[in-house]
Amino acid sequence: MRRVWTITATALAAMAFVACSASDDITRPAPSSSATRLSASTPGAVYVMTNEVAGNRILVYDRAPDGTLTASGAFATGGTGSGEFEGSGNGLILGEQSPNNLNGGYHYLYAVNTGSASISVFEVKHDGLQLVEVEPSGGRAPISVTVHNKTLYVLNSDGAQCAGGIPSIAGFTVGAKGTLTPIAGSNRPLSTAGNSGCSQISFTKDGGVLIVTERAADVISTYVVDRQTGLATGPTTNQTSGNGPFAFTFTQRGQLLTAENFQGAMGLGAVASYDVSRDGILTPNGPSAPNGRSDTCWIVNTDDGKLAFVANAMSGDLSSYAVAPDGTLTLLLPVAATIGPTPADLALSGNSRYLYARTFQLGTLTVFEVVADGTLIQLQVIVGIPPGAVGLAAK
Repeated sequence: MRRVWTITATALAAMAFVACSASDDITRPAPSSSATRLSASTPGAVYVMTNEVAGNRILVYDRAPDGTLTASGAFATGGTGSGEFEGSGNGLILGEQSPNNLNGGYHYLYAVNTGSASISVFEVKHDGLQLVEVEPSGGRAPISVTVHNKTLYVLNSDGAQCAGGIPSIAGFTVGAKGTLTPIAGSNRPLSTAGNSGCSQISFTKDGGVLIVTERAADVISTYVVDRQTGLATGPTTNQTSGNGPFAFTFTQRGQLLTAENFQGAMGLGAVASYDVSRDGILTPNGPSAPNGRSDTCWIVNTDDGKLAFVANAMSGDLSSYAVAPDGTLTLLLPVAATIGPTPADLALSGNSRYLYARTFQLGTLTVFEVVADGTLIQLQVIVGIPPGAVGLAAK
């Protein structure tokens, strides 16, 4: 069933639940003399999904050229969240191509409603968001979504933490106005039923392959996508070079970079790199690269492809890596920044000058300036984000 709303920024500005406050008096540590700041930034926006049981919402923050944020509105998705930590990536994505560092457009924002088993589509406006449609996800408990050109796929976990059910993927075509139409016969199972621990779904950069990580099963499932029909064939089960593939991203050259949580084992967090063939076979670019931290779960790669940052949930910090043109990884800083218990989603601004990191337990959103040597300079901390929030996107 489809529902359409138009939400004005004026009405939303009156909603008192946006109780976020910012700390603008944080001391900035001086970068080393060899550090180089990235290029200047234009204004943008950051989006946070609340995942609340009473009603899922998108909190919108205007981004100034210096990276700092100001709360500007809140927009109901028309669905409900789970209110729980879902252990997923890409629950909220921006653009026609995801992850959003692959130079896709910013016309639409896509959000999963885990509680009500639906997908919300927003048109991105200069003064906020307009809800275009709410579409059933084709399964139970959707946790991750991806779009390439006019094809969208969603990962339905079929239960909390993607455990105990039969997780699957489902495809949709994206219409001219952002509306979704289910692709008949597109529902496909994952490699593992029962205790999959599925975390994220994303298209490869060229849109020819879908990737799904299954951290508990320690496998990566891939599907080859027919460019004419949008139908996905698979899964092909790929073994990992480490253990516990969680969230992931891609370099501009198309290499797959996965955060590895090693099932939460202390001090064993790592990142793995793979080449992806047209038929969905993964080839490791060397061994996984450890960082000595715990529960490495989320990852982003800068637009120039040279840096990757990961969030280490149990260690409460972020690590930085250098990424070579061939996809091999070198640890730069085991602790590039400390932000407190359970850092979760990460997002980069449009030109990767600023990094945004959310914590699950503290309900904070921390703003960092990115330096070319992998250093992070803390600029701002926003508090008051609801517990259980899942999903973060930026432009």
